[in-house]
Amino acid sequence: MTISSCLWANFQAWPLCGRRSQKSILAWAIAVGIQPFCEFDAWAATVHFNSAFLPEGSEYLDLSPFEAGNAIVPGEYIVDVLVNEQPLGRKIIRFMAQEGSDSTPCLSPALLDELGVVRQASSGVTDECIPLSQRVSGANVSFDVPSQQLRLSVPQAAMRRDARGYVNPELWNSGATAGTFAYSANATRTLKGQASDTAYMGYNSGLNLGQWRARYDGSLSWQASPNQLTHQDLNTYVQRDITTLKSQLTLGETYSNGDLFNSLNFRGVQLATDDRMQPQSLRGYAPMIRGIARTGARVVVRQANNIVLETLVAPGAFVIDDLYANGYAGDLAVTVYEADGSQQYFIVPYASVAQLLRPGVSRFSLTAGEVRKGAIDSSPSFMQGTFQHGLNNTFTLEGGVQASEKYWALLTGLAFNTPIGAMSLDLTQSRSQFQSGAEQGESLRLLYNKASPATGSYFNAASYWYSEKGAQNLNDALQRLAFDRRVLDGRAYQRVSNRYQIQAYQSMGAWGQLGASAEIQHYRNASGRDVQYQLNYAKQVGRVGVDLSAIRSAFGIDKMQNSYVLTLNLPFELGDRQSYSQLRASVGRDVAGHFNENLNLSGTAGENHQYGYGVGMQHDGAGGTTGSSAQGQYLGSRVSTAASYSQGAGYSSLGVSASGGVVAHSNGVTFTPYSIDTIAVVSAPGAQGAEVVGYPGVKLDGQGNAVVPYLRPYEFNDVGIDPIGAPMDVELASSIRKVAPRAGAVLAVDFATTTGRSVLIKVKSVDGKALPFGANVKNRAGNSLGMVGQGGQLYARVSDDDEQLFVSWGPSAEQQCTLSIGKQDKERHSPQLQDALCKPVQH
Repeated sequence: MTISSCLWANFQAWPLCGRRSQKSILAWAIAVGIQPFCEFDAWAATVHFNSAFLPEGSEYLDLSPFEAGNAIVPGEYIVDVLVNEQPLGRKIIRFMAQEGSDSTPCLSPALLDELGVVRQASSGVTDECIPLSQRVSGANVSFDVPSQQLRLSVPQAAMRRDARGYVNPELWNSGATAGTFAYSANATRTLKGQASDTAYMGYNSGLNLGQWRARYDGSLSWQASPNQLTHQDLNTYVQRDITTLKSQLTLGETYSNGDLFNSLNFRGVQLATDDRMQPQSLRGYAPMIRGIARTGARVVVRQANNIVLETLVAPGAFVIDDLYANGYAGDLAVTVYEADGSQQYFIVPYASVAQLLRPGVSRFSLTAGEVRKGAIDSSPSFMQGTFQHGLNNTFTLEGGVQASEKYWALLTGLAFNTPIGAMSLDLTQSRSQFQSGAEQGESLRLLYNKASPATGSYFNAASYWYSEKGAQNLNDALQRLAFDRRVLDGRAYQRVSNRYQIQAYQSMGAWGQLGASAEIQHYRNASGRDVQYQLNYAKQVGRVGVDLSAIRSAFGIDKMQNSYVLTLNLPFELGDRQSYSQLRASVGRDVAGHFNENLNLSGTAGENHQYGYGVGMQHDGAGGTTGSSAQGQYLGSRVSTAASYSQGAGYSSLGVSASGGVVAHSNGVTFTPYSIDTIAVVSAPGAQGAEVVGYPGVKLDGQGNAVVPYLRPYEFNDVGIDPIGAPMDVELASSIRKVAPRAGAVLAVDFATTTGRSVLIKVKSVDGKALPFGANVKNRAGNSLGMVGQGGQLYARVSDDDEQLFVSWGPSAEQQCTLSIGKQDKERHSPQLQDALCKPVQH
């Protein structure tokens, strides 16, 4: 070993001595000072320490851990596996001792295949515990003991090519058995001559058992006059993933898929694609990019001069098929930078409508059951099937069939991406049997979308046309049949003949943004039409946001009416930086020509913005009256609450509300202020008061549990605990975990804790000398607590208030001693520095 490498090895090993130097020059001075500890051997594979240079009595110290730096004791470890820095889950890995080297992880061919390593040596290599580099050329593996992370570095040529964001379905976690209940409740009292009281609660309950998820959603409403309590069933179903089909199987009462046909409230069974099971880079529509590189090249894909992808490709044909879908898109500019300095440049059109799919991607749904009663008096049986498939960058085919007792429909359509925008066109043909006889009908839907990020413009249009005869959809047919039976009032049955919708947006840079929309709808069996036009202009003037809106509308046979609103927003800090406030003023002119004014102050406060408030005044020009209002919100660690009060001429109103959820699981019952869908319940025994990372104010309860909401299903999520706020006598073995839940799962994420007060002791022997560096420290039960560091300092976590520790640095009685720990000050929030004498062992 060279002198410089020995210096570096000692510098790296120095933190093991118990303290880190804060200045580089001091660190190097220390490294130089311990040079005599190194045995300089040009052929040595590791650093060796010469114990002769340690203080007297240290010759029995085992210095080998310092020589290895990251020594691994043979055995089984639960480790987090990362391949090329991509986390791939937690595995149990066996480490075997290897003669002349550190322990080696045993990686079976099946495990390597699961990790995406596909090109493995096969010429007689059967031992799982040989180094990875002998099985995969150019690969290496390292294990970080403190973080328990096993890192594999594998050449891309030996890896299976997965889309960006891909998570192996074997890592999707169905979660634990748990019961959930989420609610949103409110109550109001209005005084206007006499009191009027109302209350409402909507709730979502669930039970997770293995792969199955049961759900029941409903609502309760109450009014005092007349005294009436109403309960409504919304959804009742069980559901599970069908992983091989990337779909969800649902049985019970819920709503059908609404991709192509109108959604129906039904009772039955449904199997439908769940796009969330695709990697994020394959969701939605983005075109496939194909090209040919003459050399090893760098490919850069830009959209509106922003780089959306940069990758390296080998000489020859290349394909990029995992671009992230980007809203309403915008053409892609592709530049191929060749190794010889030359460039290729081409444009790939990119516009999207909801019906477009990537090349080779399919989406389907199959539904069968009966329509649930609503405005109709019957529950006819029906079946429905839809299918969509992306043929290439340009075309997506779609089709569907829907049939009931007196109705059937066939849908065919095509979506296409062109340089002038994305469009979709579908035609539905139907046949219905009414009292007046059979009727055939058609409906046509045309969608168009074009976005240009370079110019900041966006345009979207939709057109719907329905034939004079026949039903427009199954809902329409059922309403017509109910009308035939006089179950439905004829005034409620209106037949739309056509509908047009347009939206446009244009950014004008420093001059602001301009938006416009229009919606027109005509009926076949009613006079007049529904029309609404909107125009909006917004601009930031200094710190003030200015918004001007104009609306022109008419419904049925009413005349056109105009209204205008001017709004000013001024954000500012009120008090310290932990608060945020906004002053909002608006003046509007209604359709009758009256002016209405509003002035509102709202904001948040608190260390975690857990408090919200708002006060306002309103003036009604029509009645010449003035009113005022006030609101307050609080986001707690278990529930979210709010209250409001308003008053005006002859009336006053008081309202309160609360929302949140509760989870019953194997470690207890835990409350949360957030909604419950896909969640994790973190558990760290004894660490009550610690915060959930990413959700300030959400703390572990008295049982050491907390709910982490809003996990992204089928993706890796970081779930962590911030130990700040936890008792000083509790230490987390790790503070963050990566999880990939299935949709609707309740994950049980346990964090191991060590309980005991932390002490920092400067230990001396009875003759006043510091104990030898590296001496082993054990407690009364014989468990190792660490070792003595630099200058006789010892940091340990002990369990009793008056713990006796045993220190040894050799086999003889003179090389062993005991010390007693004084009681810790309960009020301190950091380890207390103590001085202690280590007394000889009494035999």
